[in-house]
Amino acid sequence: MKLLKILGLLLLLIVMGVAGYIFYLKSTLTPSYSGTREISGLSADVDIYFTDHGIPHIYGATEEDTYKALGYIHAMERLWQMDLLRHVGSGRLSELFGPDMIKNDKFLRTMGISEYARESAAAYELRKHESLPLVRAYIDGINEYINNNPKPLEHTLLGLEVEPFEIQNAFEILTYMAFSFSNAHITDPVLTELSNKLDSTYLEDLNIYHYKGESTLRSFDDRYSVQAKETIAVLASLGVPEFIGSNSWVLSPVKTASGEVLLSNDPHIAFSQPAVWYESHLFSPAREYYGYHVPGAPFPLLMHSEAYATGLTMFENDDMDFYVEEIHPEDSTKYMHRGEWKNISTNKEMINVKGEKPVIFNIRKTVHGPIVSDILKEEPLEDIVSMYWVTTSFSSFMMEAVYGLSYAENMEEVEQAASLIHGPGLNIMYGDSSGNVAWWAVGKLIKRRDERTSKTFYDGSTGLDDPDSTYAFSKNPHAINPSWGYVHSANNQPDTVNEVVYSGYYLPDDRGERITQLLDPASSLNVEDMKAMLLDDNSLMMKEVKDILLNAIEEPESSDLLQDLSQWNGDFDRSDFKPLIFQKWVHETLKAAQQDEIGEELWPMYKRTHTYKVATEHLLKNENSAWWDNDTTEAIETRDDIIRQAFELTMDDLSSHWGDDYTLWNWGDAHALRHNHAMGEVISFLNVSDFPVSGGNEVLNNIGYTYSEGKNQTIRFGPSTRRIVDFSDIRNNSWSILPTGQSGNYFSPFYADQAEMFVEGEFRKMIMDHDFIKQSNNKITLTSKD
Repeated sequence: MKLLKILGLLLLLIVMGVAGYIFYLKSTLTPSYSGTREISGLSADVDIYFTDHGIPHIYGATEEDTYKALGYIHAMERLWQMDLLRHVGSGRLSELFGPDMIKNDKFLRTMGISEYARESAAAYELRKHESLPLVRAYIDGINEYINNNPKPLEHTLLGLEVEPFEIQNAFEILTYMAFSFSNAHITDPVLTELSNKLDSTYLEDLNIYHYKGESTLRSFDDRYSVQAKETIAVLASLGVPEFIGSNSWVLSPVKTASGEVLLSNDPHIAFSQPAVWYESHLFSPAREYYGYHVPGAPFPLLMHSEAYATGLTMFENDDMDFYVEEIHPEDSTKYMHRGEWKNISTNKEMINVKGEKPVIFNIRKTVHGPIVSDILKEEPLEDIVSMYWVTTSFSSFMMEAVYGLSYAENMEEVEQAASLIHGPGLNIMYGDSSGNVAWWAVGKLIKRRDERTSKTFYDGSTGLDDPDSTYAFSKNPHAINPSWGYVHSANNQPDTVNEVVYSGYYLPDDRGERITQLLDPASSLNVEDMKAMLLDDNSLMMKEVKDILLNAIEEPESSDLLQDLSQWNGDFDRSDFKPLIFQKWVHETLKAAQQDEIGEELWPMYKRTHTYKVATEHLLKNENSAWWDNDTTEAIETRDDIIRQAFELTMDDLSSHWGDDYTLWNWGDAHALRHNHAMGEVISFLNVSDFPVSGGNEVLNNIGYTYSEGKNQTIRFGPSTRRIVDFSDIRNNSWSILPTGQSGNYFSPFYADQAEMFVEGEFRKMIMDHDFIKQSNNKITLTSKD
């Protein structure tokens, strides 16, 4: 009994100690949204008003003062996220998390992100562009906060200090974003392996260009997919969001009730906590805009002013190629290129590791780029594979570009700023107060001798497929004030320009077709119509294949379930059982048709590619495809055989998870949203979860997941914001929402205050009305201490 009392007392002391520590952290780290702060170098006081949901409205006497305040506020709300992003961009995660991240750092540095960011920052400062004073002011503001305030919770728990920020860090963040936009590093290894394993008719049945020619690989290695596997694993473990896709449409006055332009945009990015965007409204006598910033970068990537608005989607062009290099048989430091043996260059890199000695490793390069096969140590390739990436192959003018997109005076200047972006491939969406609408596909497009070859590895020795030239920006797809009254983008294939079909990793046309389906016949559209479109859950693909699936089942009228399924309109409503059944049914059908040829090891990587999505409808509509026959049986299976088998598996599996009464099943029970923090596996309260949600893959409300054989479909990505800009009342009738909240500080009231609003399809105003803003009780005044 005495021992129990002692143990009980010890437990009480431990609980009290933990509670006391948490109370201390909360009292120390909870941000204040009022009062006066002294910082260096201001020309005059800066007033920062925080309206509902923690949106800062920054009023400065000069632009430099405004950007210094912006940097200060970014650090106050998102310093952990900013520090994590720059460590990802520089390949220095081992400094934060120790030896478990050495592999990731080697991967990131081999991709060339860190080296390119350093060189780009140095070149930008030498150019002394007019934006440079604003960038310096922004960085100074970040460091003012770091020098005079406690460390964030995450740094405190990990025992880390926060080093000062530099301009280079902004380039590291922007360059990593460009890398995360690319799809080739996952898709090309998978398709290369498939092209070697299977007859070409299989890939043709998936609607993929498949080409055998002079650049055909000389050897076969069934481990190319290892490259995709390791890339997927690294990206999943970085703790920062991947950029996936997006929707946007901009309506000209002939389509709107007000006779003014309406812009909608919802970039699709992997969900995380904190969310990727930070909203802010900046005002100085020289400039005013409302912007969406990636903290750590000074200029917004999405913005609007009284004059114009911009949005972004991913172009999905192919900006990355892989080359199998021919190594000298007697000298491994040389490779063959265009008839001569050339030297492989080597860069030595040092990785500092928390708690351990630094790690030294070499990055080898050919004329095509870094040898990426060197980092596949667990299952190395027999071939030496190098990587060419457009982004790191040209000088960066990204800082000038994003500055120009926010500081243009007219549509022509926006187009000029857009033309400076060589990578990543983006669609810049545009609308203005004069009634203009436009979009430009930006990024340098490689001139290839055959666009169909770019999704498999090239023979690097011949030089026949080297990226020797690119098209002029004027040749990129674009549309300005089209006669049909709107522009739109949903990551789908653009029209040809000059009869050139640009190779890319375009997503299915479903979302693009749904946009045109809703917009073509419509007129007098308003903000509420835009909200409804952003929340639209209807799947055109599922409606196209529904009857194919149901007709494969004998006597469907004899089953209440099949009669219920026949009434489905294709909406992925979280309270409905039908989308739960159909998404599982389609997946089991594809798995039964394809996994025997693709193989169990390659199948999970194949599912992560856009090819899987693009091929789904194409394959289901092709009853004569070779894919339908199961190679592991003596019988010759038909499409209907596979569909029936898949239906039985679907119902058995769902019944085991959710019970026998299918009318009690709900899509939202299996499709729940969690916003994971980088440290959420260890400190679960930092995550924001779990929310049953409507939406699904390739609907406008694109709450996307990778198909799983398990009980739940783990959501990977979705709208990083839903945003509507209304030029009929730009200051009071533009709308937005974030997936979680403005703040990355767990103790802030704005850490997750928008999370439920987001899943319920609610919006809040993006206020630019000065009189309303200045009524806020939450006001910080920054004053100069000089």
